[in-house]
Amino acid sequence: MKKLLVVAVVLAIACLSSVALAAEVTVNGNVDVRSRLFSNYDLNDDAGTPGDTESRTYTESRYMLDINVKASDTAKAKLSLWNEHFAWGSTRTFASTGNTAGAVDGAQGPAVAVREAWLDIMLPDMPIGIKAGKQVMQNANGWFFRSNYGGSEAWIVYTKQGNNTFALQDVKLLEGANITSTDDMDLYTAKGAMKMGDNTFGVELSMLKDNNDVVLVAPGSQNDGKLYNLGLNFNGKAGPATIKAELDIQSGEAKGSTGKTKYKGNQIVVQASMPMDKLTLNATLARGTGSKSGSADEDEIVTLLDITRHYTMIYEYRIAGAAGRKYAGFANTTALNVGAKFQAAKSVSVSADLWFLQATEDVNVSPLGGAGVGAADSDLGIELDASINWQLAPNLSWNWDFGYFMPGDAYKYTAGGKDPDAAFGIQGVLALTF
Repeated sequence: MKKLLVVAVVLAIACLSSVALAAEVTVNGNVDVRSRLFSNYDLNDDAGTPGDTESRTYTESRYMLDINVKASDTAKAKLSLWNEHFAWGSTRTFASTGNTAGAVDGAQGPAVAVREAWLDIMLPDMPIGIKAGKQVMQNANGWFFRSNYGGSEAWIVYTKQGNNTFALQDVKLLEGANITSTDDMDLYTAKGAMKMGDNTFGVELSMLKDNNDVVLVAPGSQNDGKLYNLGLNFNGKAGPATIKAELDIQSGEAKGSTGKTKYKGNQIVVQASMPMDKLTLNATLARGTGSKSGSADEDEIVTLLDITRHYTMIYEYRIAGAAGRKYAGFANTTALNVGAKFQAAKSVSVSADLWFLQATEDVNVSPLGGAGVGAADSDLGIELDASINWQLAPNLSWNWDFGYFMPGDAYKYTAGGKDPDAAFGIQGVLALTF
């Protein structure tokens, strides 16, 4: 189904671009060269390479080409092609790298792939729009569902009434081997947003239907799973500060032949920033529930996030977090962040963020995935992230990111309960946009 949808959208874009001289076609894109060094993934200076590469150093490149078509005020389309990031000299095709249960990775396929291919039209004489095809997207502020990396196949029906926006969306997270939906994973969402001055209030009700046992798992042979997520969000001002807040509350169950699993997770994420001339202060306070010891229910918040960095450079992006996997957002994580960004010159800005990380429910986790062997603990550690953004020209930038993670007792996993060692990473991206 998803392949037919992409083909249909690509053909429609081609037709739109050749309809008439009135069609406005623009082409843009970017070329990135990324150099990276990540060291001590296993958080153990004494070990060699137990199951993973302890240090990784490499350079890779990526290109992206966007074709945007505006046929009229009521019809537009986009086709985005990319090659993802490839190590220099590599001719491999790419697939999901490090994708784990619950991660959304639409960037799968051959070396040159479709990242986006969608149509956005307004129905004639009706205030109803339809956006269909592969698209980057997220719900609310992106802490429950986010697919901004490789995109997802989706249908969105929307309408705007004054300052209010309403939408229904159907996102195909996984197309199984069967032509029916018996082994698919879909996310259905009804959402509304109301804008009042500088503030926007939103409410969303989503249902995750997992017939492939990717995220929702029950004891014994599987039947089906449904998870409901009620999301409330706010984006606006509080005096001089900009506030972004999201609350997610979950329910539902997955049925198995020998029992069922009930879902009861929730999370809250509040982000704030305040500009002060050349200095901007920022803070984040977040808490996502985790699995409770002895509970037959799944109390951990279920997140559906893409395979990119969501906040910390090391803890959540490069090693297993308190949920036992990467790209899990704030699942079983309570986090406090304070940071600042300074415009040091017209073309140079520097920033730093300090993260204090705790497991909401005590864990002992191996940084390579799976369980550790130490005592369960809530101390995940502290991470310091920094960046230097250098605008060499209006369309040319060279940005550097630095991360240093000092793990806590929750990462004691070696024989004898040895204290875990720090991990760090450096990444530079030379990017040209056109």
